[in-house]
Amino acid sequence: MSMDFDQRALFTRADALASGFTDDDLRRARAHKSIVAIRRGWFVRGDVLASLNSAQQHALLAQATYLDSGDDVVLSHVSAAVVLGLDIWNLKLDTVTMTTPRGHSGKHSRRRTLYGTELLDSEWISLEGMRVTRPARTVVDVARTYPLDVAVCLGDRALRHGLTTIDELAESCNAARHRSGAGRARRALGAMTARSDSIGESRSRLILQKVSTPLSNQTIFDEDGRRIARIDLMFPDMAEVIGEFDGEGKYGPQPRQAIIAEKNRHNRLAEQGRTIFRFDWHDLSTPQVIIDRLRAAHRRAVLLGPPSGRYAELPLPSATPLVGICAPYRQCEFPRGA
Repeated sequence: MSMDFDQRALFTRADALASGFTDDDLRRARAHKSIVAIRRGWFVRGDVLASLNSAQQHALLAQATYLDSGDDVVLSHVSAAVVLGLDIWNLKLDTVTMTTPRGHSGKHSRRRTLYGTELLDSEWISLEGMRVTRPARTVVDVARTYPLDVAVCLGDRALRHGLTTIDELAESCNAARHRSGAGRARRALGAMTARSDSIGESRSRLILQKVSTPLSNQTIFDEDGRRIARIDLMFPDMAEVIGEFDGEGKYGPQPRQAIIAEKNRHNRLAEQGRTIFRFDWHDLSTPQVIIDRLRAAHRRAVLLGPPSGRYAELPLPSATPLVGICAPYRQCEFPRGA
């Protein structure tokens, strides 16, 4: 019998046996790494698993664990964030996180954490055939259990992509006021914004707001009202200094043209008498370096005097809609006649 598994989805031992495979076939396939056990009784092709990033691999584990966990569980916390397509920066992906409304303290194992917490029907949705906490509840749950910078990056992305609103987050935060970490979640909510375009922008804003209060994604105009540029961060109380985060994907698929356009943009801002300082992902690991650059830029800006033109906070372009990442790999009917 052929040992080719002609599908990219999760499948169970029962699926394989029903298609004519035997336990010996499965053992041999695992020994040759043509299939991999995601958890006991759940498999996926080895080449498929190797092609997935860490979030997609977690999504596979979350689906298998969810389907093995009874009818009253809901994917929550980190696992909900993954399935919703939110940023996973510094989230722990080795454990599936779920919530059950049953009144107990929860259960923990090596690959699964089950929280026993009140969960209203209005706080979860059905996604890819699974119950998943809504974005607002997900962000607040993560904010209760993770450091502020991780929670803010997650919340910023949910807000930027329109998955939730500040009002919804505030309502969810209030509903969690008697749960552990509620104060931490409130502090994180106070630092979130819908105007951040990346994790790098979110992290740098948190670093620099220790010195000043930056405004995110402001639009700069010249003296005649013509638009010059949209900039990452501006510091109105520090001589309108501009901070620019250089992300890895900043220059896109045509870097030469993008670099020329960026130089022209920089020159137009400089011609207004504006002072700009730049930093990148590597700099985020040494926050004091970025703070020192802001202060040095402020000293230069004071010597230059007030810039010409003006700035305004305009609506941002619509962000790309986020979708669940599980669909291509969810459990489906095992091919017959293998």
